[in-house]
Amino acid sequence: MTFIIDGTLREGMQSAHGCFTLEQSVEVTTLLIRSGVDTIECGHPAIDESEMLRVAAVVEAAGDTPVLAHARAHLGDIQAVAKSGAAWVGIFLGVNDVSRRSRLPGSDLSDLYGRIRESVTHARELGLRVRFTVEDSSRTDPGELVEAYLVAIEAGAERICFADTLGILEPQDTAARVRELKKRCPGVDIEVHLHDDRGLAMANALAAIDAGATWVSTSVNGLGERAGITDYAALAANLHHRGTRELADGDLLGDLSRRVGAYSRSMPDHRRPVVGRDVFHHVAKLHVRAVEREPGSYEWVAPATFGRTGSVSRPQLPADPAAWVVDPKVISATELRHHRHGPGERYVLVDNRFVPGADQYCIARRIPQLDDYGAGHVDTHVHHCDSLFMFLGEGEGYGGLSVEVWLGDQVFPVQSPASVFIPAGVPHGYRVVGGAGTYLNHVLAGDYNSSLIDPVGSI
Repeated sequence: MTFIIDGTLREGMQSAHGCFTLEQSVEVTTLLIRSGVDTIECGHPAIDESEMLRVAAVVEAAGDTPVLAHARAHLGDIQAVAKSGAAWVGIFLGVNDVSRRSRLPGSDLSDLYGRIRESVTHARELGLRVRFTVEDSSRTDPGELVEAYLVAIEAGAERICFADTLGILEPQDTAARVRELKKRCPGVDIEVHLHDDRGLAMANALAAIDAGATWVSTSVNGLGERAGITDYAALAANLHHRGTRELADGDLLGDLSRRVGAYSRSMPDHRRPVVGRDVFHHVAKLHVRAVEREPGSYEWVAPATFGRTGSVSRPQLPADPAAWVVDPKVISATELRHHRHGPGERYVLVDNRFVPGADQYCIARRIPQLDDYGAGHVDTHVHHCDSLFMFLGEGEGYGGLSVEVWLGDQVFPVQSPASVFIPAGVPHGYRVVGGAGTYLNHVLAGDYNSSLIDPVGSI
């Protein structure tokens, strides 16, 4: 049996744009557990109080599913993990010459082995279960690597983690390293943490499993440092395809991907296996005719396994530039979720209905002068993509329009002319307070309603 520890809420925080709020972390935790992960890896509680609170909230949301939090081989870090309520601590320390030069100057191997022994022993005394990782395992002398693991095991570590921190290994190398660890460290679970710098994380994960690794570290969309790590959905799908691990709920994988992509402002590309927009689209005429006769002719797995449907058509940007010129239509905001009738006429300037394949949405609302604008016609909502509010008044220099804009849990008074950038994943809305002018809304999605992210409880 292969077990999955998902590190979206730890490794993902180290990606270029990854910074999950407490609320977002709880949402992601809930979906990860429903989708079948065995352990949630979340954060580094010693960083600050807000990180401590985030990890503690994830522990509470996870219920019976174990949570592992990160710690350096420092007693203070380990005490912070214990305070967070996490059941497991992931202690890490590099012992190779690069680590000794760049991160641990002045330390020799005996010092480092002593730190491993002390930190693992302390964690066990605090009642924590321990996974010990040698950072940069793949560039560490094999003898020194094994010795570090043996010290940790003797002190009470229940699982050891081999980290290809730079993603430099190839599958045959990964398999050989895992087999050697199984021989030299018998009776202990082996986890692999594999970076994707060479695009080999998935191949290395499968090779490690075949060689006897029992745990694989993943993240949603492969989110992580640089090129990221093993992709959760792709690994779960591959193990399901192999018949070695059943999917708990394949329908959730797409929503997880979309939600994490929004919160990290790093959406997966359209060709990402399992969750990408285009992975079950068929375009070539030969393929289209074949799948119309027999859907499985060009599909490695039934799309329904992941809550998807196959398609033989998709919006294509019109070839004639004349079709890119839009005659805006007046359409009520009631066509949108979270919206009601509002002041003035609403013009839809562009979306996929008017320019197929545009994948952008823009409206303009002419706001008249009123005595009472009401409580507002827009409820708080969230998009999976970035969007923009623009306010232009009728006065000189576009002045004269007053609105309130809410972003997350904050409300901002805004005077025209003004624009408000709204990052993906941020709850937002607005209401008119006074004056007259024009409101524009631009969303980086061709279908407004499909760009909305629902609360986890409604999924």
